[in-house]
Formats: sequence, C-alpha cells, structure tokens
Amino acid sequence: LRRGGAHVAEMVGGRELLVPRDALERRLRNVVEEMAIASGLRPPRIFVLAGDDSINAFAAGWEQNDSVVAVTRGALERLNRDELQGVVAHEFSHILHGDARLNMRLIGHVWGLQLLYMLGRDLFDVTDARGRRSVFVVMGLGLMAVGSIGWLAGRLLKAAVSRQREFLADAAAVEYTRLKDGIGGALRKIAGQDGQGGGVRS
Repeated sequence: LRRGGAHVAEMVGGRELLVPRDALERRLRNVVEEMAIASGLRPPRIFVLAGDDSINAFAAGWEQNDSVVAVTRGALERLNRDELQGVVAHEFSHILHGDARLNMRLIGHVWGLQLLYMLGRDLFDVTDARGRRSVFVVMGLGLMAVGSIGWLAGRLLKAAVSRQREFLADAAAVEYTRLKDGIGGALRKIAGQDGQGGGVRS
C-alpha cells in the first residue's frame, strides 16, 4: 500500500484507463470527473478490472494524492449510469475520509495482538532436555489469554468500524449524486449477485 493505490490496483489485475476503449469506459471516466467535482477532490487515477464480470469497485491509496478508483468490467456492463455514479461516489467517500489508511491501522493492531498470542503459544511449548515444561509456561498462558481476548475484541472493533464507514460512504454517495436510487439500485444488484456467489462490496 505504501507504493500507492496504483500498485494495489495493478496487483489485482487492473488496467489504467488512460484512453477509453469503448463507450462504457468513457462513461466511467466522465462519472469519475463528475464525482471529483461533487466531492471537492482531485480526480484519482482510474483502473478497470477487465477480467472481472462481478459488480465491484474499490478505492486504494495511503493518501488522497496517490489514491485510485478501480471498477470491474461487470459493474460497467451491469449498472446504469445513476448506479455507477452511486458506486463511484461511495468510493470517493472512502478516499475523502481516509478509510484505506484507517483499515490498514486496524489490521496492524489486530495482527499485533495475534502475534502476541503466537509468542505466548511458543513460550508455552518450550521444554527442557527431559521434555518438561519450562518456567515460561505461566507467562505463555498469560500472553495467549491476552492475545486471544485482544484479537477477538480487535476483530469485533474492526468489523464495527468497517460497517460504520460503509454506511458513511453510502450516505456520502447520496449527497454527492443527489440520487438515492443510484447507490440503492447498485446495492440491490450487488445483493442479488452475492446470493448467487458473485462479488462483494468494498
């Protein structure tokens, strides 16, 4: 992520939209420029996940100046203009509010607690030459308890924060587009594909 949003988009097979190849890509570029004006942000670089026929999109980048918006080909083909506006506006909210940076920090904290648990487990498993447990057993059990409780609490906190940021992004999409049916229609289509084993929201 420190290498910028473009690196993340390329890692998942994104192609930067420099020259639109068809009317759908031209529409996407226009929508991104419109949402940049509505949100007050500089237009981010745009990536298309051409090999993905699900409805999905994401924003990536540590700072606003290296952020990108990536949209799947399925979203371009299956969403109408208002719905695409809603999805792109949703991603602009993630950029504006620094959600990628927040998520990375939360992931770091949760991972740190998991490492604490693993350290405790390693201490608990230490034995001497005769196969007897060492004096670090109690310390290992303590670290495992703290790490596992902290990890669970951290996961719950991360889930709660992510849910709230998604609600905020949905509300911002309505604010930027002035259309409640845009993001609403997109979410209904996404929910329909999730029931069929399709893509996921981001």
